[in-house]
Amino acid sequence: MDALGINLGFFIAQLVNFGIIFLLLAKLVWPRVLKMLDERSERIAKGLEDARAAEEARANAERERDKLLAQARAEAQKVLEEARQRGEEQLKQMLREAQAEAEKVREQARAQAEEERNRILAEARDDIVALALAAAERLVGETLDEKRQKAVLKRFFAGVPAEAKGLGDRVIVISAVPLADDEKAEVLKVTGAKEVEYRVDPSILGGLILRAGDKVVDGSVRGDLSALSLALR
Repeated sequence: MDALGINLGFFIAQLVNFGIIFLLLAKLVWPRVLKMLDERSERIAKGLEDARAAEEARANAERERDKLLAQARAEAQKVLEEARQRGEEQLKQMLREAQAEAEKVREQARAQAEEERNRILAEARDDIVALALAAAERLVGETLDEKRQKAVLKRFFAGVPAEAKGLGDRVIVISAVPLADDEKAEVLKVTGAKEVEYRVDPSILGGLILRAGDKVVDGSVRGDLSALSLALR
């Protein structure tokens, strides 16, 4: 050892000191250091696990948020569509009601106009009677008695053609002026109809036009004049 320049006593002392230091480190320091390292590793592992759980929770929260947003959008779209449909239906209903009301007003106006026209024609009936009798008297060249006047007036206003006998159960009767009750009774008697609808059309001039389905019996003055015009051609 001396040849190597090593002091044996000093070397042994160094070995003893190193052993003591090693034992002290092994007994006192290294367990603490290892414990600290283990605890730090555990904290790091726990932190990583917590981070992974937090990331998973965040991802789940985002998925749930997206799901709720999609549901909210779908619900909002559904509400908007239902509101649009209700709005369209309400608009259609309002249009239908307005059209119905307009048609009702038009129908009332037509009915009032027809009623007013029939009233005027009924009031003018006496004038028409006088004119008809004057024409008939001029035609025959003599004054007509009461019986013949009634016959002329009956023929002019409400003469029911023979062809109308047994015309049908439902008959439409068109006259130039509103018929009196006894004239309506005569129509029922001749036609044998169960239901009669009376209409007024001054353009037929006089007489009656009777319709039952596709059958028409024209006993109007206008029809007679048309037939006469054709015969004279």
